Amino acid sequence: MPFTFLLVFLSLLALPYGSVPAAAEEVIDDLVVYTLFASYSCPRCAQGQTDGPSGRGSIFEAKGATRGVEYGSVLVTDSGGAGSSVRLVNRSGVFTVAGSGVKRGLVNGASGQALFDRPTGIVRVGDTLYVADTGNNAVRRIAGDGTVSTFLNNQQVSSPRYILPYRRPEGTYDLFVADTARTRIIFVALTGTDVVSEYLTGFQPGLMQIGTTTRRMYATANTSYLVSINMVANNEKPTYWYIGNISCLGYSAGLMLTPDENELYYFGGVGGKKQLLALSTTATEEEAPKLCPRVVMNWTKENIVSLVSVSRHEFYAITTTNVYIIRDATYTTTPTLGNTPTETPTITLTVPITPTETIPLTPTKTFTPTLTPTISLYRAVAVAAFPTESFPINSSILMHELYAWLMRDVGIALGSLDFTALFQPPGNDVPGDVNVSQWNNLTTLHSHDGTITITEYLTAFGMASEDAQARLFASPWYWTRLFLSTVPERAPGTVLEEFCMIRCTTECVDLTYRREMCVGYKPPPACDEVCAGAIASSIVLGLTGVALVGLMIASPVNVLRAVLMVPPF
Repeated sequence: MPFTFLLVFLSLLALPYGSVPAAAEEVIDDLVVYTLFASYSCPRCAQGQTDGPSGRGSIFEAKGATRGVEYGSVLVTDSGGAGSSVRLVNRSGVFTVAGSGVKRGLVNGASGQALFDRPTGIVRVGDTLYVADTGNNAVRRIAGDGTVSTFLNNQQVSSPRYILPYRRPEGTYDLFVADTARTRIIFVALTGTDVVSEYLTGFQPGLMQIGTTTRRMYATANTSYLVSINMVANNEKPTYWYIGNISCLGYSAGLMLTPDENELYYFGGVGGKKQLLALSTTATEEEAPKLCPRVVMNWTKENIVSLVSVSRHEFYAITTTNVYIIRDATYTTTPTLGNTPTETPTITLTVPITPTETIPLTPTKTFTPTLTPTISLYRAVAVAAFPTESFPINSSILMHELYAWLMRDVGIALGSLDFTALFQPPGNDVPGDVNVSQWNNLTTLHSHDGTITITEYLTAFGMASEDAQARLFASPWYWTRLFLSTVPERAPGTVLEEFCMIRCTTECVDLTYRREMCVGYKPPPACDEVCAGAIASSIVLGLTGVALVGLMIASPVNVLRAVLMVPPF
């Protein structure tokens, strides 16, 4: 198993969310800047490319970046020092995915033995990575098992700067490449072929973005300009025009199309200022060259080299050595939940409210690997299922508050907020540190007959599915129980069934809920208190009957008196 060693390695290195040294937030121009990773700073030290947590590991010279598989992770190309590599950055730190931090070259094979030469652009297509290996005049491919190969060689590309996948409306799936040294954009179908097709010539391309709705490509041209390209169908020659007035454009680095495809974000500034700028993409071909950008924020940190979109609420800003998340100021980032009960209801639990011991997340002594491990881009899946009738399913408001409390209990059980809740419809993935109590668009999976509500979670990197599942089964679900106890008062007339977690995982969807499925379920004794009372009553009645018959036989005069002696059950 290529990733077995890695999973063990990451489980040792993973830090709790709150202990990452660089976990800091700063408000700049109504935007919140969160430090996802900060490289170790030691001007007189030969730090180089070093794996490790924020504040101890280091990125030497980031060039390009793309989103990781899960929320809170970003893949970065590092071309600094004597090495060249692909790095994975998340809340646990920075880790080398492929390449070397101390050596350059062109070597294919296992990720730990592969070599790159000053890579720049990187994109992810499913579980496969494509890297613009600029110094090697190649595009490299990193398969899901970590194997590195050459996708395009130096006969096909020269100093590629950027790569971008695009699924055309007519169905073909292509990889566009900025063949920078040959002043052209090319594309290759992602269907097993290596046939290169020339798409556009006339300028030296750099970064690229594509709007799937508008069918427009945007690219940097000749270092300092931006162009808009009309991606027409039927293999017609595309047309392009410049956007932005060069006297005020102020382009320096990075290029990111906003999710609504209405603006291009980039880093730059005029007159020596460092700013994050936005240029409209909605202007006509005639008006576009006259545009000046608006200032999104005045940047106070190191120069940005890459921008990566996450959602309409946030994006990554990658500098040479650090990685930041920039969020809307209105975007909730902490698990401080609204509508907290003003009084603590009395809850009787048969299990402890808090864990009796702390699960260690860091090693007790320094662990120094001798080889660069293969880094998994995936997280494990864990399931928590509950009786549907134990939830206030008729109230969307109460259900979203419930989801927030469920996520809080999951974070406690897993010992980290570095997890993702997978809500419905597909794509509504919510990081563990986000408060969803005020949302209104989330739902969950249900069993075939609706009697079981199923929630799914992606664990932190390095946590095995079996471990996460065991932690959830052992959880007392304290905050969830506490919230549910307030529902009848907040929604009079609401009757909830008894809450429990159901012992099921992948088979939950095919089950019909029965009480004996609950974790910790104990069947009733063969004869409970009711049963014992019935037996005692039967005995009393029997003895009374015997006494009555005896009295009747002994003296008919005592019949009425005997009847009056029968207890009124």
